[in-house]
Amino acid sequence: MTDDEQLLYKRLIELSNRAYQNNIYTFSDFLSLSQQEVLYQAVRDKAFAPIRYDLFGGYENCERQMVRFGSEADFGYEVEFPIKCIKVEPLAKKFAKEYTHRDYLGSLMSLGIDRKKFGDIFVDGMDAYIYVDETTADYLIENFVSVGRNSVKCSFSELPESYKKSALKETIIQVASPRADAVIAKVYNLSRKDTIPYFTEKKVSVNGHIVENNDKLLASGDTVSVRGFGKFNLLAEGGLSKKGKLNLTVEVFGR
Repeated sequence: MTDDEQLLYKRLIELSNRAYQNNIYTFSDFLSLSQQEVLYQAVRDKAFAPIRYDLFGGYENCERQMVRFGSEADFGYEVEFPIKCIKVEPLAKKFAKEYTHRDYLGSLMSLGIDRKKFGDIFVDGMDAYIYVDETTADYLIENFVSVGRNSVKCSFSELPESYKKSALKETIIQVASPRADAVIAKVYNLSRKDTIPYFTEKKVSVNGHIVENNDKLLASGDTVSVRGFGKFNLLAEGGLSKKGKLNLTVEVFGR
């Protein structure tokens, strides 16, 4: 592990021990996929106290997630994740420009907000929805006033159900085998050769775990994330096509 990963490893163990010893819920910052792999390494090492944990990012399909140590079964009560959803919208939509996820991210970083304090950003036309640590939410509401050339206003909100539904697209693909590289290539219209760097650079995860072997076989129920492209669920395996290809039903996230 890198020095940063070792620090995170120790921090997660500390949070686990504090929750167990003090009978209180503890929470991490938002973790990227590679940081979540540090969590799973600690689980494999049996480094945590005997207490439950779960992950959540504000919405079930979020990539960046917090870890919560403790559960109702452990303590007899439940505490929600300290996550707020903030809607960002132009003050004058008639004259506003649509901006990308990268633009919103850059504007947030320019405010001096640490990346670990906010999670996924969902762009919906001229609006955006940002999941943020509740300790940072009020600051963001008051100080996030522009994205690019757009003057914007922020308010507490929820990610609309209409967005969640329209951000899903179910389709059937045909592949020679359910290998991860083959399925990813088909879903995102790449060659299998083009997918290799995403594995070697640790940009592919399956069910939250980083995958470096491009020949990993996927199965129904798997959730696959490819940094830079998005996420999809493998819903079902069908029969073979007339050309002997395997039919897979996938649910792709993103617009």
